[in-house]
Amino acid sequence: MLANLLHLHGFKCAGTTFIWSLERASGGKVLYVESPSSGARLDWRLVEEHLREQAPLAVTSHLITLPPPGAVARLKVALLREPMARIASAYRFQTEVQDSLQPMPFAHYVEGLVRSTLSNYQTRHLSPQEAVDWQLRKGWAARPELIDLNREDLFVGLVERYDESMVALEHQLEQMGMPMDLAYPEAKNSTRPVSQNGNGDRPEGRPQAMFVTELDLSLYKRAERRLEERLLAVPALEQRLGAFQQRRQALAASPANIKLKPQAEWVCLPVADLRGGELVNQPG
Repeated sequence: MLANLLHLHGFKCAGTTFIWSLERASGGKVLYVESPSSGARLDWRLVEEHLREQAPLAVTSHLITLPPPGAVARLKVALLREPMARIASAYRFQTEVQDSLQPMPFAHYVEGLVRSTLSNYQTRHLSPQEAVDWQLRKGWAARPELIDLNREDLFVGLVERYDESMVALEHQLEQMGMPMDLAYPEAKNSTRPVSQNGNGDRPEGRPQAMFVTELDLSLYKRAERRLEERLLAVPALEQRLGAFQQRRQALAASPANIKLKPQAEWVCLPVADLRGGELVNQPG
């Protein structure tokens, strides 16, 4: 069975805000599905197998690979963020909120991404993965040539144009016969910008910065052009944007009791075992 919507949750890409809206719009019928390890990709076929008997209205996952058309959900949704702004937000979250990294200059943090799968992370996250990509990159290969932003079942919005993205997404969902109110009262789980002194030493002019963001910048520009095309197709766009802002203001004035599911309620599926391109292990 297909879910209505699959959210490919990019790290520090407004995912918490979007999931809040999904929880509210679906009446809590959102499935959170991940791998046992925070860095292990989740093959979409494992999720499809899990959904065979009953599908929720929406699925969200940090680690799922992008499924092909006709698999897992009728519509796949991802949000992209300006690459260096996303890296800066991840840096602050990891060093000051999560405390998973020791404090270090921001430029040093960026240098540490150069040889990791976090280099051009957004491109890797949205790239469909083929058998060879699992063997060589464990599902984290950067394959920008395989990211088709014109797919009818794929919607890619932008964090910097979040409200416009939500209005365009609401319109697409209406066209597909599964309308959702995606308004929200305020941004969730946000971090303030990295300062430009002390630990905020800026790396933008350094070669490492271009290396870790080049593919993501190209993808972001492609997604922005596609978003412009979508917005042109939305009837009465200005009125819809105004109505969306009014719904946001109403939620801010009368907060809804919406909670994201704790990790104890997430579904954890096994890491994929691919041999010859075939999925060997299946979820129990």
